[in-house]
Amino acid sequence: MKKFLIILTSFIMVISFTGCTKKSDKTQSDKAVSTATNVTVAVAAEDSISDVASYTGEIKASESAAISAKVSGNAKAVYVEVGDYVNAGDILVKIDDTDYRIQYNQAQAMYNQALAQYNSVSNGTAQQTELQLEASLNAAKIEYNNALTNYNNQKILYESGAISKVAFDQAVTRLENAELNLKTAQSNYDLTVNVVLDESKATAKAALDSAAVQLEAAQNAINNTTVRAPISGYIATRYANAGQMIAPGVEIFSIKSTSSVDVHLNVTESDIPYIKVGAKASVRVNAVSEQIIEGSVKNASAVKNAQTGMYAVTVQIEDSQDSLNDGMFADVEISLNESENAIIIPAQALLENEDGTKYVYVADGDTAKRVDVVTGIVTDEKAEIISGINAGDKVVVEGKEYLSETNNTIKIVE
Repeated sequence: MKKFLIILTSFIMVISFTGCTKKSDKTQSDKAVSTATNVTVAVAAEDSISDVASYTGEIKASESAAISAKVSGNAKAVYVEVGDYVNAGDILVKIDDTDYRIQYNQAQAMYNQALAQYNSVSNGTAQQTELQLEASLNAAKIEYNNALTNYNNQKILYESGAISKVAFDQAVTRLENAELNLKTAQSNYDLTVNVVLDESKATAKAALDSAAVQLEAAQNAINNTTVRAPISGYIATRYANAGQMIAPGVEIFSIKSTSSVDVHLNVTESDIPYIKVGAKASVRVNAVSEQIIEGSVKNASAVKNAQTGMYAVTVQIEDSQDSLNDGMFADVEISLNESENAIIIPAQALLENEDGTKYVYVADGDTAKRVDVVTGIVTDEKAEIISGINAGDKVVVEGKEYLSETNNTIKIVE
């Protein structure tokens, strides 16, 4: 009996020990499961990313014109009203041209007279005088050549004793007179043809040119009595009425073209270094439509406005529907930087060290590994990773704040 009790006691202890061991193993397993951090992950993938800045600006016509007359006079007729659309070249107002046509006729008469005088000097009296002087010069040359030939012959005869000295002296005198006459004829020709006649021609030409200028000015004055639109657009203002005296240089109309408009923005100094002419812009005018209108940066000022502390930027957009008006407000997003085929992860996955450097947790099975990364463009939603991880890596998005070097066991949940 005693032996049976000993065996029974031993059997109970074995069972008790075995039961304790199984309970302890289960507790340890449950503890391991309970320390795993629930996380969600995103797969790093190649994509494009743009860094944009958002602004609100005011729409203004990109092209406008203040129109004034170039001549004074009474407005005979005004052909447009405020709000009318006009094409470049359309007539806006007609000024009485009676006085200007009188001036034109006078200028035409003066021009005809100057032209007749110029033709006379060039082809009439001057030409006859030149021909006469040329004939006299040629005759003098002939006489000189004959006298020179006679002189040479007489000299040979005189030296051989065939003629007297008196006969030889006559040959000398004839040559001297012929030479003097040639010089006189040459001088007269040069003075008259090259000086007097040339000056007369120049004077007549100058008078003709002056008359031509006056005639052209008179014609332009008549043309300017018809005031035309220099650009296509809408009549924004009108100050001219039929019967009104128009003064030159005083604005009588203004036109604004809306086929293309500009959005004027004020940009901060932190963004202005990244805004380049030609950069893409997305524009929404809520007063007209929710539709996005594509545009581009037309110019960006390099000088800060002393009053606002901002930089002026102009974005140009096309308005094919003519639906955008001056003064409307527009929401504009400008692309500051863009990267193609970049490694992209959700911006929410990024964590920051005390020194400002960035890191993420990468899921490797049921373990999260901390990885330092170098970022490029970072927006509210996405981040470009320049180095640290590769496409296909799974980064922890939610639950990352509960992870550490020692607490890195994870359970990925959907």
